[in-house]
Amino acid sequence: MAKKKAVIYCRVSTKEQVEEGNSLLTQERLCTEYATKHEYEIIGKYIEEGESAKTADRTELKKLLTFCANKRNGVEAVIAYKLDRLSRNTDDYSQLRLLLKRYGVEIKSTSEHFENTPAGRFMENIIANVAQFDNDVRTERCVGGMREAIREGRYVWRAPVGYSNVRVEGKATIARNETAVMIKQLFETVATNRHSVKELYSAYSQMGLKTINGKNLTKSHFYLTLKNELYSGWIVKFGERHKGNFEPIIDDELFARVQRVLKRRSHKGFVYRIENPDFPLRRFVAHPDGNKLTGSWCQGNTKKYAYYRFLGAIGHDMRKESLEEAFTAFMDSFRFKDDLFFKLKTFVKEEFETYTKISQGYTSTQEDKLSKLKVKQDSLIQKNLDGIISDTLLLAQLEKVEADIFALENTLIGTTQNPQNLDGILDIVRDFLQSPGNVWSKFPFRSKQKLQEFQFPQGVTFDGNEFRTPIISSIFNVKETFLTDLYLKVDLRKKITNPPYLANFQSGNASPTDSVNSSPGNDIEFWQNVRNDIVTLAEIIKNGEKEDKEEELSFLAKFKDVKC
Repeated sequence: MAKKKAVIYCRVSTKEQVEEGNSLLTQERLCTEYATKHEYEIIGKYIEEGESAKTADRTELKKLLTFCANKRNGVEAVIAYKLDRLSRNTDDYSQLRLLLKRYGVEIKSTSEHFENTPAGRFMENIIANVAQFDNDVRTERCVGGMREAIREGRYVWRAPVGYSNVRVEGKATIARNETAVMIKQLFETVATNRHSVKELYSAYSQMGLKTINGKNLTKSHFYLTLKNELYSGWIVKFGERHKGNFEPIIDDELFARVQRVLKRRSHKGFVYRIENPDFPLRRFVAHPDGNKLTGSWCQGNTKKYAYYRFLGAIGHDMRKESLEEAFTAFMDSFRFKDDLFFKLKTFVKEEFETYTKISQGYTSTQEDKLSKLKVKQDSLIQKNLDGIISDTLLLAQLEKVEADIFALENTLIGTTQNPQNLDGILDIVRDFLQSPGNVWSKFPFRSKQKLQEFQFPQGVTFDGNEFRTPIISSIFNVKETFLTDLYLKVDLRKKITNPPYLANFQSGNASPTDSVNSSPGNDIEFWQNVRNDIVTLAEIIKNGEKEDKEEELSFLAKFKDVKC
């Protein structure tokens, strides 16, 4: 008489049990002995290593079910050490039992006795419920222990990047490691609002920012890192928020500033950008009616030709070379001639000397404004909690307050980060200021994009005949406002020795941001924007030269082994 066929299923839930091996070996031995005693032929073994029974989504279990579903295999029983090896969830166990019953397969336990009778099935259900109850009790105790830990200020989960899991006085928590410095630098860089998260992700990946396992962070993990309040010392779990007893990497103020930067970026309309290195003006130039410029290659009789055109049925195809030549001429229309650049250096240097004299008082004033805005923010939230204002009104008011806070924080960042060598920085950007179009045309694709976005922050329009732009960079506004023929007739040294806004501030009649007239030269925030533009442009130029050199080396590398 042929033996009945059966498969064995064994499982342990922790990696420690897998490494020790005792539990799995014991389960397999007992199952084999049970099969021999009850005259089953073992035709398959499914060993689950380090998998929880809270879910049925397990690799080996799914393989077992697939094997049993094939009637040609003739499986009649699944043998397990205990029912909780198959599942600790009564709903999952019921589904497994029904599914196996449909395949004509019974469940057998080596340590629990039940038969295929009403009383036996009742006992089977009780055993399954006991497993569920035991699992629920363990979960409750575990969660209770975790709640107690966070109330003590201990973080007992896997440490994020910048921290390591440690034990202090025998209790689990986290502590800063050598990566913490890089994490702090990352938050400080994001707070300046000068670089996109995409750029920072690429830069910090190259700098060696990795997970605790030594793997590169994914883009989503990198973004979640910037949203993790744990870095400012707060543990947020189970709907509770507690201050940790470990050393934070950043302070609350820096974390809040980064969240505002990320939030305001998310509010901007995102345009999916299909980049093509052959067409740097693609989607940057728009028609006055709003249609964006696109570009493509067309096959001619003997070769391909590159054309720009507007999306839709507007206008006609424009040769790439002709349009880009017109665009570079438009960029050059804002250029600084030699005499203007010299006067720019003199003017900017002396204006910033004046600016430095009042920056301390200005910073104090702005910090006071910032403090009042935060008090107002807290007051609005409290009024909402007291039922004085509605949720809708709260959100509208908070949006405005946060926008003001964001603007002030950006201003304060500028006042505390003055370039030490303004002359040297101006020398770096000199070629671009004197011939923007020429530098743009020579730079690689990504640097081209950054330069055109720098000079024209809101893009440009092209109606088929001429380019226009609503806004140009602050540095070019200096030329248009102060270095025209009208102003060149005035001795710049005399003009800026004692500017009206400084006199007003020193006399206490006005704040440093009050404009005496409509000229942006009397506005300290204008000069902060100029200073920031100069620094940003220098970074773009240096990175562009580096990118250009890397492309050249990459090109030469392709031919290094070619023999003539």
